[in-house]
Amino acid sequence: MKAPVQVVWTREDDMTQGPFRPGAVYSCRGGLDKAGHIYAFQAIMAAQQFGQDGGNEPDPASNNKGEIDGMAKSYLESIPHYSFGDVTTKSPIPVMWWRSVYASTNSFAIESFMDELAIEAGKDPLDFRKSHLRGHRYQALIDRMETISGWKSRGKNEGWGVAITECFGSIVSHIVKVSYKADRKIKIDKVIALMDCGWYVNPDIIRAQVEGSIVMGLGAAVKHETHFMDGRAVEKNFDTYNMPRITDIPGIDVHIMDNNENAGGVGEPGLPPLAPALCNAIFDLTGKRIRKLPFNLNEV
Repeated sequence: MKAPVQVVWTREDDMTQGPFRPGAVYSCRGGLDKAGHIYAFQAIMAAQQFGQDGGNEPDPASNNKGEIDGMAKSYLESIPHYSFGDVTTKSPIPVMWWRSVYASTNSFAIESFMDELAIEAGKDPLDFRKSHLRGHRYQALIDRMETISGWKSRGKNEGWGVAITECFGSIVSHIVKVSYKADRKIKIDKVIALMDCGWYVNPDIIRAQVEGSIVMGLGAAVKHETHFMDGRAVEKNFDTYNMPRITDIPGIDVHIMDNNENAGGVGEPGLPPLAPALCNAIFDLTGKRIRKLPFNLNEV
């Protein structure tokens, strides 16, 4: 034709051919000493592997190399015995990176399990994390989070959940508050986020990225779901693939740590803590542990 050609995909083209976010399954085990401190921790991930550059068929003999993405590094300094494993799964569904890559699924499993260990030890979930995350950046972040959230003054008829994750050189904590509506269904009242990305320039960009991460993480936790039948995606447009609407979004407060640490990322680290913090808050309110995403908030 000797001329530019415009190719426009329909929404149905886009949503049915992928690539899609990979699924993952985790097995977590842990042991506590008499003081309620973790002395042994194990996490095994089974997930579909990305090909080279997200495209070519991966080498089945290699591993995912992302088993601890999202886990706060200081845990490994305080836990005497730990191991992480990976089982590569195979599927005809094409997959590629999703915002925060393996950190999003890893963090849901690990930070939910950290809450289970805290409950088993009879410890406050935030204090439990503080006793294991001993680096000065983590201690400063937890102290600030406790202050800005009013963690110690939380009410009896509310559910509060916390998660602390680390990826792309930044540490992020979310505290989620939930409560019952008049019909006894759960509502999300607020998300408080604290970002430690080290040295930064424009705080407004950081807040915008974290807010977007929270909305995206919330959608993945309670809305987004693609089913497959006969090898094809069932949901083809937004009439069946649900997205969060503005009425679904709770109040969001974003705070930023000020320090002179090396600059880290802000576009992806704000997403992983949302799902575990939300599910930990639901457990705090209802006593029900959410172990599978996505879930229907109206059916908890």
